Amino acid sequence: MIPPFVPPPASWQRDDYLLSTDPGLLEVDWVHHQLSQHCYWAKDQSKETTLRTLACSLPFGLYTQQQQVGFGRLITDYARFAYLSDVIIAPEHRGKGLGQWFARCVTQHPELSGVKRWMLATDDAHAIYQRAGWQAVTEPNRLMEFRPTANEVAP
Repeated sequence: MIPPFVPPPASWQRDDYLLSTDPGLLEVDWVHHQLSQHCYWAKDQSKETTLRTLACSLPFGLYTQQQQVGFGRLITDYARFAYLSDVIIAPEHRGKGLGQWFARCVTQHPELSGVKRWMLATDDAHAIYQRAGWQAVTEPNRLMEFRPTANEVAP
């Protein structure tokens, strides 16, 4: 059996803000509330779904004065691929460059230095990610997706 890889926590500091991958710092209820109530991509998702997504990815929490004000997670193999998902900055902390800083720090995680393909999807934050060095997919014809319909059942 292959043991799971669990990287040591990493953190970055900017002014009064701390970005950390320490799962012990996460305010899970805050994360779930933000996702299920304020994010179009996870609207009304169950707490169980939130917990599963946290358990199966590398979480990044953003904090100030020991309160969580942001979140995002990476779905990654820590070697070749990383997908940034569920990025949230509380409304009262937006407009301070935190999203750009967050998107840049994620790519600088010491355990992800070998990753060559970083991806994310966004409907409305392209400019934020572009300022952090992200760009549109150069060969979109190579990418595919599968979206199961309600009637499809896994074999």
